[in-house]
Amino acid sequence: MTKKSILHRVIGIAACVFIFQNFGCQSAMEFDRAVSLDKKAALRESAIEREVPGARYDFVAGERIGYGVSVQTVAADTVGAPPVDPARTQRLVIYNASMHVVVDRISDSLEQIKKTVNAMGGYMKEQTGTSVTLKVPVAFLDKAIAEVKKLGEVTKEEIKGTDVTEEMRDLNIRLQNAELMRQRLLKLLDKAEKVEDALKIEKELARTTETVELLKGKIAHLKNSVTFSTLTVHFNSPVPQTDITFRTPVAWVHQLASGLTQSDAGSPYVKTSLFHQPMCEVPKGYLKYYEVNHRLRAMSAKGVMLDLYKEENYQNGELEFWTAHIREVLLKQKVIKIDPPQTIPLNHKSDAAVLTGSKEIGSKKLGYLLALATNKKNVYIFEAWGPIDEFEQDKEKLLQAVKTIRVP
Repeated sequence: MTKKSILHRVIGIAACVFIFQNFGCQSAMEFDRAVSLDKKAALRESAIEREVPGARYDFVAGERIGYGVSVQTVAADTVGAPPVDPARTQRLVIYNASMHVVVDRISDSLEQIKKTVNAMGGYMKEQTGTSVTLKVPVAFLDKAIAEVKKLGEVTKEEIKGTDVTEEMRDLNIRLQNAELMRQRLLKLLDKAEKVEDALKIEKELARTTETVELLKGKIAHLKNSVTFSTLTVHFNSPVPQTDITFRTPVAWVHQLASGLTQSDAGSPYVKTSLFHQPMCEVPKGYLKYYEVNHRLRAMSAKGVMLDLYKEENYQNGELEFWTAHIREVLLKQKVIKIDPPQTIPLNHKSDAAVLTGSKEIGSKKLGYLLALATNKKNVYIFEAWGPIDEFEQDKEKLLQAVKTIRVP
């Protein structure tokens, strides 16, 4: 016998003595008994399943559903063995169905199938563009697929089943063994007399507890996947799904309210002459930083902006037409909350229509004012906007400035 083998035997004997002295003979017997239980459990799990040709049903939670095959369990390598527990014949299958459907209205079809699945006890998992992924109770999968087919023409359909019976069985065995180990460690911890031994056991106990929780989570996820099948529906349509947006042929109308989202980065410039007449009076406290030809721009110290200019009018371009038309554009395209129009008299014996409103951009709320005045040749546009609080404070000043617009 070599020195190395003698050393190994001495270490083994020392370890045995340590166990009996510190944890007692009873703990060692418990360990042997637990190992014996594990071996017996493993032997019980050595049974295998043999598929029965021609069968077309699954047994899930005691119910039959229309996919898969039934099984008959026999003891491995044993002829004439007694039948195994009927519960062992239940197959756990995860079903995933995918469908491509052509419909007339995609948005309506999406809402319809979501309502149908919700009524079955399912729910929507994800929606991306024209596709939706639904979780359907396994017993209603056939019915849900039939409801999808009613929505339009199915161009592609796939149904896949994944048998997770063995995986679930393996997880349950591992969980049972981990819980047994945890119970043994708790008993050893109660009997530990040395701090060093207690710390080692607590460390192993924490690792085992983490394993137990991890296995429970995997089992719960697997059970949910078996209980709720996944149905993914991809909708397509030969009909254009986007509404045709009305766009006026008058280009300058679409430029209205652009200042709400675009800052004026132009260089300040004021051009005046002895014969120049301003288009309107600038509100008191406002800086006129731009005036060329038929355009005037000004601003307050607190960021309220003013822009006055004129555009060529069209034949029959009455004030009522421009007011109604521009309000429609501001509401539907610019998404500005606009109040009903008001009419105010100008100082030069004509009227102006005034539209006021507000718009939230990010975390800020901005106020907006638009005044319109017309003659046969031109349309005069007065715009003002700025932070809602400052805008409201200056609103009366701005209205007084509108009254001074010069319309020949």
